[in-house]
This record gives sequence, C-alpha cells and structure tokens, in this order.
Amino acid sequence: MDKISVKAYSLGKEPKDNEYWLAQPAIKRIEAVEILRQQVISEDESKQGFQRVCRIVELSQS
Repeated sequence: MDKISVKAYSLGKEPKDNEYWLAQPAIKRIEAVEILRQQVISEDESKQGFQRVCRIVELSQS
C-alpha cells in the first residue's frame, strides 16, 4: 500500500528542496528522477496519437 503525505506551507515558508536533494547521495537522486520519468511515460501511453510518417520526395527538374 502506498502512503502519501501532503503538507501545506505559507508562501515563502516552504522548505528548501534544493538543500535536501544536495544532501542526498547521487544514487538516491537518480532513483527519484527515474520514478518521475516512469510516471510521465505511463501517463503519455494513454494519450498515444497518430503515428508520425516521414516521406522523402524527389523534385523533378523543370
């Protein structure tokens, strides 16, 4: 079961996220980016549109 924690902060009183992430080891930061990337990809799969087609056409010399 996933547990979610949400905290609300007043404008200007939010924690400094960059300080937190700079204190984390590189592997943890990379894992966090990978989780975000997978979330974006899984959302985009449901929005799949038309397949793109590329054609090369030779122009006649006139």
